[in-house]
Amino acid sequence: MIIVPLIDELIPELEIFCDKAKELGYTNNSSLKAMKYEWCKEQGEYFCAIRDDDIIAVAGCHPLPEVGPNAWRIMFRGAQLPGYNKSFGLSKYHMSAITWREILPAQIEFCDTDELYITTNIEHDASGKMNRTHRLFKGLAKVGMVEHYKDMELYYTDQSVWKLNIDEYNYRRKNLTGDKYVV
Repeated sequence: MIIVPLIDELIPELEIFCDKAKELGYTNNSSLKAMKYEWCKEQGEYFCAIRDDDIIAVAGCHPLPEVGPNAWRIMFRGAQLPGYNKSFGLSKYHMSAITWREILPAQIEFCDTDELYITTNIEHDASGKMNRTHRLFKGLAKVGMVEHYKDMELYYTDQSVWKLNIDEYNYRRKNLTGDKYVV
């Protein structure tokens, strides 16, 4: 598997990913428009995981001035197709998710700030999986990987904003994956 920024040459593969996401009911990833692909690329970046020439996971990052002048939103529209998780058994650190385990280090390096935030929808669940993600982040807060920053309306949606603890994330990722170097 490789992790790369999404470039124009990958758009055909990204559209195939979006078609699969649509079939799975992943509303926010059902099209480039739903992903806010161009909007995100204009100010930030989108990353993808590729296996066997297929995009299997995506996540964007962009500045988040609503939180602070150096703040970046990571894991934006993050999604992965089923069947590609590396088994770490039950993990309270969420390392079985490709977006979290593989794409997030690329976003940490790209953003070049320690003010990295993830948002979760508090009530509106466009895919049927967002409420589960919100509960997951409450668990990640208990183990120190994220800290609840605040709840706020962001882009017309009530969301919880979570600050990533980069040092704790890197420590947990290294210990779970055995990586000698973690960005």
